[in-house]
Amino acid sequence: MNKRICYRVLVVEDHPIVSEGIRTIVSQLEATECIAPRTMASLTETLETETFDLYIIDLGLHEINGFQIIELLNRQHPAGKILVYTMHIESWIVAKLSTLNIQGAVAKSSHLEELQIAVKAIRNGGTYFSREFADLPSYKKSHPTEKVITSELAEREKEVLTYLSQGMSTADIAQKMFLSTNTVHTYRERLMNKMNAKNVAELIYKTKDLF
Repeated sequence: MNKRICYRVLVVEDHPIVSEGIRTIVSQLEATECIAPRTMASLTETLETETFDLYIIDLGLHEINGFQIIELLNRQHPAGKILVYTMHIESWIVAKLSTLNIQGAVAKSSHLEELQIAVKAIRNGGTYFSREFADLPSYKKSHPTEKVITSELAEREKEVLTYLSQGMSTADIAQKMFLSTNTVHTYRERLMNKMNAKNVAELIYKTKDLF
């Protein structure tokens, strides 16, 4: 039986390898269809004839300005969400993005899994911004209590959280910290309870900018 498609994503990226990489990563998410037009003509036609739940946009396009596409989508497809995926993190880029209606921004220097986490967060009605875009008003609005949360974490919990964010397993963390796996598991469960996270992925998403 074919997987039911219920969430449509369009990739606006003119580098073929990067575009296909994004499409492959996003398509791995449950019930998700991701389209990545290979030519500007195909992209233009797709934008004119179809609508999507999420648009992943690179800013450094050769034939068209990424900011113009964002403004166009805000006008013509206001229901669609926008996630910027770019290597450009200069201060003027952040300043410009702050004037636009976007739901997320991820730096291309981030781990590939962060792109999936961002898509999931936006799909669930939230926002997602890499650390590089922490000056955006939309970021600050979605992180109003991070200082309070940080103060609630014990030093050992912070250390475990750091290792979890690096993709280390419970066994690896236990060996690194000279603790038993049961102790590390306890720290992990305590962290998820404090952050009201259902799993480690959500825990990392909610605390990624605390340190």
